[in-house]
Amino acid sequence: MISIIYNKRSIPVYFELLSKLGSSNFSEQTKIISNIIELFDSYQVIILGDREFCSVKLAKWLDTQGFTFCLRLKKSAQIQLKDSGWTSLENCGLKPGT
Repeated sequence: MISIIYNKRSIPVYFELLSKLGSSNFSEQTKIISNIIELFDSYQVIILGDREFCSVKLAKWLDTQGFTFCLRLKKSAQIQLKDSGWTSLENCGLKPGT
């Protein structure tokens, strides 16, 4: 689903029903974004994805397309810190919304 924000409200403007159960895949995600993004050329666009959209592949694609984006992750997601090993997000001192 793609929504616009107006007066602090999210208004759905586009969605597709998938003929399967479960989450959408990378191909489906990039298709829906590509189908509608040109309609918003003259607006600031920030892509916010819930935990279904937390793939590194999607993040790299969004970055190469020049999008500003935020992909929500579970607190148990593992990240590699620059100067040390791997840790979960819950060990990084983050709070919701940061």
